[in-house]
Amino acid sequence: MKVHVGKELEDAVRASEWSITALAQKLKLSRKTIYNYFENPDLDEYIVKRFENVLHVYIMPVQNEGKWVQEASTLNSENPSENSAQFWKNKYLELLEKYTQLLEKMA
Repeated sequence: MKVHVGKELEDAVRASEWSITALAQKLKLSRKTIYNYFENPDLDEYIVKRFENVLHVYIMPVQNEGKWVQEASTLNSENPSENSAQFWKNKYLELLEKYTQLLEKMA
Protein backbone atom coordinates (compact mmCIF):
# COMPACT_ATOMS: atom_id res chain seq x y z
CA MET A 1 0.00 0.00 0.00
CA LYS A 2 1.38 3.40 -1.02
CA VAL A 3 1.86 5.76 1.92
CA HIS A 4 1.60 9.55 1.63
CA VAL A 5 4.72 10.37 3.63
CA GLY A 6 4.02 14.10 3.80
CA LYS A 7 0.60 13.43 5.34
CA GLU A 8 2.16 11.11 7.93
CA LEU A 9 4.72 13.80 8.72
CA GLU A 10 2.01 16.44 9.06
CA ASP A 11 0.00 14.20 11.40
CA ALA A 12 3.05 13.68 13.62
CA VAL A 13 3.84 17.41 13.71
CA ARG A 14 0.24 18.36 14.49
CA ALA A 15 0.12 15.77 17.29
CA SER A 16 3.32 17.15 18.83
CA GLU A 17 3.66 20.15 21.09
CA TRP A 18 5.76 21.96 18.48
CA SER A 19 4.45 24.92 16.52
CA ILE A 20 5.37 25.08 12.83
CA THR A 21 7.36 28.25 13.49
CA ALA A 22 9.39 26.73 16.35
CA LEU A 23 9.96 23.54 14.38
CA ALA A 24 11.11 25.53 11.35
CA GLN A 25 13.60 27.43 13.49
CA LYS A 26 14.90 24.25 15.10
CA LEU A 27 15.36 22.52 11.73
CA LYS A 28 16.69 25.71 10.10
CA LEU A 29 13.98 25.60 7.44
CA SER A 30 11.28 28.03 6.42
CA ARG A 31 7.67 27.41 7.36
CA LYS A 32 6.90 27.23 3.61
CA THR A 33 9.37 24.35 3.21
CA ILE A 34 7.69 22.44 6.02
CA TYR A 35 4.29 22.97 4.41
CA ASN A 36 5.75 21.81 1.08
CA TYR A 37 7.00 18.66 2.83
CA PHE A 38 3.44 18.03 4.07
CA GLU A 39 2.23 18.06 0.44
CA ASN A 40 4.96 15.72 -0.84
CA PRO A 41 3.80 12.07 -0.98
CA ASP A 42 7.37 10.80 -1.53
CA LEU A 43 9.63 12.46 1.03
CA ASP A 44 13.11 11.04 1.40
CA GLU A 45 13.90 9.04 4.50
CA TYR A 46 16.61 11.58 5.44
CA ILE A 47 14.03 14.37 5.82
CA VAL A 48 11.70 12.17 7.86
CA LYS A 49 14.59 11.21 10.15
CA ARG A 50 15.37 14.88 10.82
CA PHE A 51 11.80 15.44 11.98
CA GLU A 52 11.82 12.22 14.02
CA ASN A 53 14.96 13.34 15.83
CA VAL A 54 13.46 16.71 16.78
CA LEU A 55 9.96 15.48 17.61
CA HIS A 56 11.24 12.35 19.37
CA VAL A 57 8.63 10.21 17.65
CA TYR A 58 8.63 7.37 15.17
CA ILE A 59 6.86 8.72 12.08
CA MET A 60 7.29 6.20 9.31
CA PRO A 61 8.47 2.68 8.64
CA VAL A 62 11.46 2.19 6.36
CA GLN A 63 11.62 2.35 2.61
CA ASN A 64 11.66 -0.94 0.75
CA GLU A 65 13.39 -0.63 -2.61
CA GLY A 66 12.76 3.10 -2.67
CA LYS A 67 9.08 2.89 -1.65
CA TRP A 68 7.63 3.51 1.79
CA VAL A 69 5.93 0.44 3.22
CA GLN A 70 3.51 0.03 6.10
CA GLU A 71 5.19 -2.92 7.80
CA ALA A 72 6.84 -1.87 11.04
CA SER A 73 10.59 -2.24 11.24
CA THR A 74 13.61 -0.25 12.29
CA LEU A 75 14.77 2.69 10.22
CA ASN A 76 17.61 2.16 7.82
CA SER A 77 20.46 4.54 8.60
CA GLU A 78 21.64 4.86 4.99
CA ASN A 79 21.26 8.17 3.16
CA PRO A 80 18.76 8.32 0.29
CA SER A 81 20.03 7.25 -3.10
CA GLU A 82 22.09 9.97 -4.73
CA ASN A 83 20.71 8.83 -8.09
CA SER A 84 17.13 9.78 -7.26
CA ALA A 85 15.69 13.04 -8.51
CA GLN A 86 13.92 13.56 -5.19
CA PHE A 87 17.25 13.39 -3.35
CA TRP A 88 18.69 16.20 -5.46
CA LYS A 89 15.50 18.25 -5.25
CA ASN A 90 15.59 18.03 -1.46
CA LYS A 91 19.31 18.83 -1.43
CA TYR A 92 18.64 21.90 -3.55
CA LEU A 93 15.84 23.04 -1.24
CA GLU A 94 18.06 22.66 1.83
CA LEU A 95 20.88 24.64 0.22
CA LEU A 96 18.41 27.31 -0.89
CA GLU A 97 17.15 27.59 2.69
CA LYS A 98 20.71 28.01 4.00
CA TYR A 99 21.45 30.62 1.35
CA THR A 100 18.28 32.54 2.24
CA GLN A 101 19.19 32.50 5.92
CA LEU A 102 22.68 33.77 5.11
CA LEU A 103 21.25 36.63 3.05
CA GLU A 104 18.88 37.51 5.89
CA LYS A 105 21.79 37.67 8.35
CA MET A 106 23.75 39.93 6.02
CA ALA A 107 20.83 42.35 5.57
